[in-house]
Amino acid sequence: MKIISLLSFFFFLTIISCAPKVCPDGNELLGKVIQKPPEKVKLYGYIKGGFLRVPFLIEKEGNEETIKVPQQGLIVDSSFFCWNGMCFNLPLSPMSIIYGYFPGDYKVVSCRGEVLLRSQDGKEIILSEGKLKAFKYKRIKILYGEKSPEGYYKNLTIILGSMRIKIFVEGKLPWET
Repeated sequence: MKIISLLSFFFFLTIISCAPKVCPDGNELLGKVIQKPPEKVKLYGYIKGGFLRVPFLIEKEGNEETIKVPQQGLIVDSSFFCWNGMCFNLPLSPMSIIYGYFPGDYKVVSCRGEVLLRSQDGKEIILSEGKLKAFKYKRIKILYGEKSPEGYYKNLTIILGSMRIKIFVEGKLPWET
C-alpha cells in the first residue's frame, strides 16, 4: 500500500513538473520592477562613447528636465540624443530611461527563464530574475546594470545602430533651492 501511494506521489510530481508554465500578468510583473522617477531630483555622472568621457548633470523638477553636458557634438534633450552628428529619437525622457521607467500596457510574450514583455507600439522589456535587464524599441536597445537604493540605475549601455554608449550615474545631488 505504501508503495502504491509513493508511486502515485511521484507520478503527481512528474505531471506537475511537465505542465506548461502559466505566465503572470505583464503589468503586475512591471509593478514590482519599475518605479516612476521622483518629481524633484538631480543626478550626475558621465557618458562614455569610444575614447570620449563626458560629464553630465540632469535635473528634474515636475515635468521639466534639464540636461547639461560640456561637450560640443553631444546633444541630449528630452526627446532626442545626438552624438557626433548622428541623432536618435528617444522613446522616453532621459530621466525615465535612467530610472528604467517605461509606462504602458505590456503583455507577456515569453516567460521561459527571462520574461519578455511587449506593448502594442512595439516596446519590449526583458526581465531576468525579477530585475530589469533590457529595453528595446525600434533601433535602440538599453541594457541595465546595477540599481541604486534610490531607484536609478548606476550603469546603462545604450546601443543605437552600430554605436555603443555607456552611461554611468555617479550619484544623486541634494536639491538646491
